[in-house]
Amino acid sequence: MTIISKTRRLDTTLLIAFAQFVVIVLLLSGVSAEYQSNRYMQDWIAQNAWPVGYLLNGYLASTLVGVAIGGAFLLLQRWRGTKDVRNE
Repeated sequence: MTIISKTRRLDTTLLIAFAQFVVIVLLLSGVSAEYQSNRYMQDWIAQNAWPVGYLLNGYLASTLVGVAIGGAFLLLQRWRGTKDVRNE
């Protein structure tokens, strides 16, 4: 019984961490889309914080969205696997 409660606690923790990651990725995607469409923002970042321009060029956001989708499939697979073990 303690193994099942530890598994549930771990699953809840993973789900919360994954949800936070997804929120961060969505916010980064929004800022990245704004950066790409706003010429004034591009100029300001180029003058004052040029390394940030490399992070906002769109590649990081799309990579993290792919990681989030892959993580969602892995969490779903883990959830379905632990559900089968609990039934036995």
